[in-house]
Amino acid sequence: MKQSLVSSVLLLVCLLLSSVLSVFSADNNGKITGKVTDQKTGEALIGVTVIIQGTSTGAVTDVEGRYTINVAPGTYTIEFKYMGYQTKSVSEVVVKAASVTALPVIMDEPKSKELQEVVIRGSFKQETINALYTAQRNNAAVSDGISADVIRKSPDRSTGEVLKRVSGTTIQDNKFVIVRGLSDRYNAALVDNASLPSTEPNRKAFSFDIIPANMIDNVVITKSATPDLPGDFAGGVINVHTKEIPDQYFLDIAVGTGFNTASTFKNFRSGYKSNTDFIGFDNGRQMPSSFPSTSDIVNNRLTGAQQIAAQKSLNNNYNIKSSSGLPAASLQATLGNHWNVKKDANLGMIAAVTYSHNETVQRDMIRHYDNFDYVDNVYKYSSNLGGVFNLGYSAGKNKVVWKNLYNRIFDDNFLFRTGDNLGSSKYVNYYAFDLVQKSLFKTALEGDHQVGKGQSKINWILSYNKVINNQPDQRKVSYGRAIDDATAPLIADIGTVGKANNRLFSDLDENIYIANISYSHPFRFLDNKSTFKIGALGQYRTRNFHARYIGLKLDQIKDGADAVAQRPIESLYANDVLDQNYYTLDDITSTVDEYRAKTTTGAGYLQFDNRLSDKFRLVWGARVEYFNLQLNAPINNPSVKVDNDWIDVLPSANLTYMLNETSNLRASYYRTVARPELREVAPLSYYDYEMSSLINGNPRLVRSQIDNADIRYELFPNPGEVLSGSVFYKHFKNPIESRVTSSGLSQYDITPNNYPSAYNVGAEVEVRKKLGFLAENSFLNSTTFYANVAYIKSVVDDNTVANGKDRPLSGQSNYVINTSLSYALPNDKVSFNLLYNRIGQRLYLVGEGGGADGSGKLGNIYESPRNLLDFQASATISKRSSFRLNVKDILNARYQFYYDQNGNNKFDNPVYRKGSINTSEDYLLSRYRPGTTFTLTYTYHLTK
Repeated sequence: MKQSLVSSVLLLVCLLLSSVLSVFSADNNGKITGKVTDQKTGEALIGVTVIIQGTSTGAVTDVEGRYTINVAPGTYTIEFKYMGYQTKSVSEVVVKAASVTALPVIMDEPKSKELQEVVIRGSFKQETINALYTAQRNNAAVSDGISADVIRKSPDRSTGEVLKRVSGTTIQDNKFVIVRGLSDRYNAALVDNASLPSTEPNRKAFSFDIIPANMIDNVVITKSATPDLPGDFAGGVINVHTKEIPDQYFLDIAVGTGFNTASTFKNFRSGYKSNTDFIGFDNGRQMPSSFPSTSDIVNNRLTGAQQIAAQKSLNNNYNIKSSSGLPAASLQATLGNHWNVKKDANLGMIAAVTYSHNETVQRDMIRHYDNFDYVDNVYKYSSNLGGVFNLGYSAGKNKVVWKNLYNRIFDDNFLFRTGDNLGSSKYVNYYAFDLVQKSLFKTALEGDHQVGKGQSKINWILSYNKVINNQPDQRKVSYGRAIDDATAPLIADIGTVGKANNRLFSDLDENIYIANISYSHPFRFLDNKSTFKIGALGQYRTRNFHARYIGLKLDQIKDGADAVAQRPIESLYANDVLDQNYYTLDDITSTVDEYRAKTTTGAGYLQFDNRLSDKFRLVWGARVEYFNLQLNAPINNPSVKVDNDWIDVLPSANLTYMLNETSNLRASYYRTVARPELREVAPLSYYDYEMSSLINGNPRLVRSQIDNADIRYELFPNPGEVLSGSVFYKHFKNPIESRVTSSGLSQYDITPNNYPSAYNVGAEVEVRKKLGFLAENSFLNSTTFYANVAYIKSVVDDNTVANGKDRPLSGQSNYVINTSLSYALPNDKVSFNLLYNRIGQRLYLVGEGGGADGSGKLGNIYESPRNLLDFQASATISKRSSFRLNVKDILNARYQFYYDQNGNNKFDNPVYRKGSINTSEDYLLSRYRPGTTFTLTYTYHLTK
């Protein structure tokens, strides 16, 4: 492992040195680059001859339809020739020294055989506009996206934050995607066309905050299915494309800092810190390898000396440090280069490193719910370290790209809770120390190859992903005294060890292997160009999860035990107490606190892209997916074994009617599935100390089947502008929803269940328009307004509640609003961007039906609407230097979650202090304000 890491570092250093040297040895030539595509299909054209008029200088498009020409500075006319297509001549192509001129070109077949020799003439500006129109119009399916340019003009730092700008999309916890009101379980995540596993141990979800925004080239969310897309989604397929191979050398270095009004320079509390925490790696919290086994502890096989030695081998540093919250820090460096190996061969490389550190506080978070009256302060110490290394080689008919992504998130949380537990009649002080380390490594090798002399192509992908989620030594300690006696001492609840009062060590290790291959071949149908595509996918996924719950139990009958229990937390487990045998190791690990699981997926598909006429296009076919899930818990004694096989035939059809050159009408039908996540079928229980809940599994879960239909109208009035409207309908069989139930005076259970059916219907409108039409020759020519609005209604057939009312799907907002107003001077020297986001009330967890009937049952848990207003200003002060100021969450709007006990879908008649839920009043689950964040970033840009 270390040798491979050293080799990788040396390779990167060599490439960096060669890149820097190439800057000083380069001449002052410029480049003309672009992609040639078919006017009607939007597909790349391979083998097009590109030549500078009046010279012999030129190139031939490669397997992706791309070309590159090196040429001296000047103004040129470029000709594009290809058999069976009209020759195109593009004038006014300006090339500057040591810079790249992008010239995408659209070619079309002649209207009749007599016109084959006619040359179509146009200017550089006209052709660039035509290319943009064609790309917008020729998407096969209903889709929305966001480009690197838009990302750059927002204050978003992670992919999770970026995605909330996409039409019909919202984000939960700044990282989990909800598309068209459908929670993360109904969405598929891809990076560079390769599927990604779940990053969460307790849910089916991909944590999009793991991918820094500066590493993204673009994000596309496809909302209707085609046979070549994964079949396990209903909301959308989110495909994050990392930065591609560049056209020239560049080096960007960005340094930033930030200030949060709720956290920075204010009291920040934390527990144990190692000397490597700042860079995102733990050093000192892991369980010792020599620590006694569960069997030895439970069966009392340890001597007194061994007991003390084992206790001391743990990290017993419970000191709580108070400091001033540090400003945020960020560092990003991106290097790219391009080499012309020979006339028709190119080699490109891009490498990026990103690092960020934040110290934030959820201050004075109110938690009022059944039998609890708490105030929490949650301190989060976070470091993020990531990198990208992409290498691509293209030569004529072949292109191979190797893409690598690594990211590591280090979140060290300290929670301090005060308040009343009315169920136990105690005033409590509760401490939780919780480090979560998550990492993702993805490597993929992708190839494109022309077959024969035509446009037939083979594409293949080999991918490997590894996800690690590690919680070393999550520590929870509770102190209490009688509620009505403020003078009584606080006594540690350490006489027993339970889920709420223990030390947890857990590890999740997941590996996913993917092989994907497809073949596409053009043919004529009804005298129009069509494409046939066939493909297959194989995926093998493994996961090992192990959790261990231990604790030190106080001998309460030993002399002096009362004094020990009254010690402050800093000295509760001091060596002098351990040496006197006051504690005994206890291990409450269950046989089902571990599991081993694997899934095998096989898929094959057949897809036709038929041009029925100049106006009608039909993309249709079917995908067949085989899915096998096997899970054993516990690993060494499979008392619980899950072995499910599902075979699904997933047809789809996308019909596009091209009303004119700038507008389309689309309609689609498709069938998809949503499968339970591995953790959801594992029979273990995880204690969530923040919600005082057990997160359970359900081995009886089955997959959901969804029928989907969409209609969409889209208009592209000018380049970069769009007006679109969509309506959609989805019907679910066996949807999976997590339900919360009360299991005692101070605990809840959250368990996933299948429900009989549900439906989801909604409408979306998107507008992007420059405002120059309001006043010509004014600043409005440089001002762009953008908005996307969605209204969604969903209803679940909930057979678990007697006389229950209709309720939405979990994660469902009834409306979503995204707007922005941006202004930019020519060449983006100075730009301003104001962004607004609001989601309607959304269901967080399914309840038991509420307590309006006096039953005492829990109502549905909702998240209240919240207004999010962001601002960004950027200025380029020189050819190489720029600044960017971001203000995030200007309004500092509060987060609020509540139990809807009276079932009227709004927060009213709230009770803030209570001892029973046998009422019709709503109950507050949590409420807090995150603060407003200001960040300032300086970027240095170096090119040839």
